[in-house]
Amino acid sequence: MRISKAAVAATLVLGVAAPLGLAPPVHAATGVVSDPVGDAGGPQRLDVTRATVHNKDRLVVARVNLAEDEKGDIIVSLDPRGDSGLRLIATKKADGSVREQILPGAFTDRGDIDRPTPCRGLRVRWAEDVARLAMPSACLHDGDYGAVRFSVLTENGADSDIAPDRGTSGWIPRG
Repeated sequence: MRISKAAVAATLVLGVAAPLGLAPPVHAATGVVSDPVGDAGGPQRLDVTRATVHNKDRLVVARVNLAEDEKGDIIVSLDPRGDSGLRLIATKKADGSVREQILPGAFTDRGDIDRPTPCRGLRVRWAEDVARLAMPSACLHDGDYGAVRFSVLTENGADSDIAPDRGTSGWIPRG
């Protein structure tokens, strides 16, 4: 029996690549919700058109697309399966400055949440009609959680928009 050069080459490549960790990259699980334009309750409101959450191993990243750039608050509620969650908040002021905070309690949590703000690691970048909120996974139950679901609320003067319109996204596994 003769072994072809191609078979030998394939065996060598696989034999070297696998131990070196050259397997295809693992991507974080992602959840996406779309929301209709114009449902934010009036002009000058923060109107969510799409929201995406990446549940990465060391970072949770939410990206919120808006119909137009307006001042106000974007609140991303993160709800881990079987435990209490938290809210990531980005506030854009009239002068364009942005501040961020993390508060305990997801929109789906029941009762009073009596615990301190989990951590100060939230980073926000809000450029025109897109806001990106990135939080270290350690901020949520010291990183000891699995799947999450989310919803987004915007406010400027009063509640403006919520996405999805009812409930939350589906469960997003940790990746």
